[in-house]
Amino acid sequence: MTTRNTKIVCTLGPATVEQRTVERLIESGMSVARLNASHGTTEDRAALVETVRAAGAAVGRSVAVMLDLPGPEIRTAPLDDPIELRAGTEIRFSEGETATPEAVGLSTSIAAAGPGDRVLLDDGRIETVVSRVEGETVVTEVESGGRLGGRKGVNVPGVDLGLEPVTEQDRQELALAADHDVDFVAASFVGSAADVYAVNEALEKHGADVPVVAKIERAGAVERLDGIVEAAYGVMVARGDLGVECPMETVPLVQKRIIQRCHAAGVPVITATEMLDSMTHARRPTRAEASDVANAVFDGTDAVMLSGETAVGDHPVRVVDAMATIVGAVEASDEYADRNEQDVPKPGRARTDVLARSARYLARDIDAAAIVAATESGYTALKAAKYRPDVPVVAVTPSRAVCRRLALSAGVVPQFAPLTEREKSTDVVIQNAVQTAVDAGIVDSGDSVVVLAGLMTDLEAANTTNMLKIHVAADIVAAGRSIVAGVATGPLFHAEHGDLTSVPDGSVLTLPTDFDDEFTGDPSALAGIVSGHKGVTGYSAIVARELGIPMVGGVGLGDLPSEATVTLDAERGVVYEGDITDTR
Repeated sequence: MTTRNTKIVCTLGPATVEQRTVERLIESGMSVARLNASHGTTEDRAALVETVRAAGAAVGRSVAVMLDLPGPEIRTAPLDDPIELRAGTEIRFSEGETATPEAVGLSTSIAAAGPGDRVLLDDGRIETVVSRVEGETVVTEVESGGRLGGRKGVNVPGVDLGLEPVTEQDRQELALAADHDVDFVAASFVGSAADVYAVNEALEKHGADVPVVAKIERAGAVERLDGIVEAAYGVMVARGDLGVECPMETVPLVQKRIIQRCHAAGVPVITATEMLDSMTHARRPTRAEASDVANAVFDGTDAVMLSGETAVGDHPVRVVDAMATIVGAVEASDEYADRNEQDVPKPGRARTDVLARSARYLARDIDAAAIVAATESGYTALKAAKYRPDVPVVAVTPSRAVCRRLALSAGVVPQFAPLTEREKSTDVVIQNAVQTAVDAGIVDSGDSVVVLAGLMTDLEAANTTNMLKIHVAADIVAAGRSIVAGVATGPLFHAEHGDLTSVPDGSVLTLPTDFDDEFTGDPSALAGIVSGHKGVTGYSAIVARELGIPMVGGVGLGDLPSEATVTLDAERGVVYEGDITDTR
């Protein structure tokens, strides 16, 4: 199974509303579907959530849904046709629903601005400078003009406009997030950790526990980055507004700093905005765009994001294919491997950090095929991903919600595996997790894996990793009833009767369901017994108990040839193909 470390976030829109199109995005590499609440209706987004869920189920992948809130944004009035704003002319800004070349209505007052402040429109393409303020009207002079369309973004860098972090529209969207169990909420225009907590509080009022991704798009947020990283589940480097709020030449440096800070904290980080923008209409990206994506991957971003390219673009699936190709090429390079080896964060104080970092180096040193994280909350898998091992982190969890959330984290391959109360012993949990990785085709039978187990018990907190071990993956060929506990390995010998004189010593004897003979020869030389009959009172079961021979009942191995090597884990009633005795 081919896996990529860096995940791809795709914005859905008019070009990607059909389920089959969403399925193709997933097949091409989409891990997270972003729904932009600044456009369309709440009903549209509710329908899209259901479409993504159905598409993920059809493809057999865990795909997360991220609802991106409008936040305290300021937009120009709607327009049927663009208007021309000419350099040197005067424009008056105030709240309103109309726009002319002389007076542009805004969704929110900017009267807190003062003379000399800049008012930027449409991602800074149009620049104005405040000359005076008349009550609630801000009068500006156009320094750099252009054509202005309806509902374009407005920025007033460096000015605190006193906007609430959660708007009324946000609250409506948060109700949608709660009702439809979205996996992430992206909080726009975050200025501090307090803004993140405000979104969390609003979610809690709806009874929802949804992780918040903080979008860094204001200069003030960069200055308060440490607190925001600590408060948020994840971070998005929203380079569009960030490039308007900050000097253009500083944005690449800010991007690198944010990624490094998030990496050190083990917090998922998304790099966003105009990554393959030319492919909104073109069939190939520019060389500069390919380099932009590659550099974000080299820097260690967890995910790269597509916006208009997939929301309204001419060929959204082709864009995801291009993104996946660039990511795959970078991750296959020696330069990427060297960078990962050099940039391993120092461990935190938590025991889980120490074990997760150790798992990274242990996997490297034994040439393991994967790190398998058995986790209920996702905490163990997130810690393993923090240290960027050079093998996949297979996160096996009994929670579908956790499975989807882990789709955002670099290097994590989330797998859902239900777990009953009866199965909550450490050995069984670990074996089931490894078997899930084998069944998914991520590791092959016989591969070595490193297992991290985070198990919730009466004595352990939820966010705890209890165990690190080396394990050998194996295919379960049959499962039945434990008759006599123990582990045995040997070549199969299919018997139709009880004559054991020709059975080689150390064999695993298979008996048919209707076996009613008695043994002749020496049964103590057998390594194990597999019977088609699952009863515990038959002759062969009595002999096995008396001699302490591991035995599994209710199993037929007729499809395997004689002399094929198998291993019995008779305590669990499981038969593996091959010799895997070093898994115990």
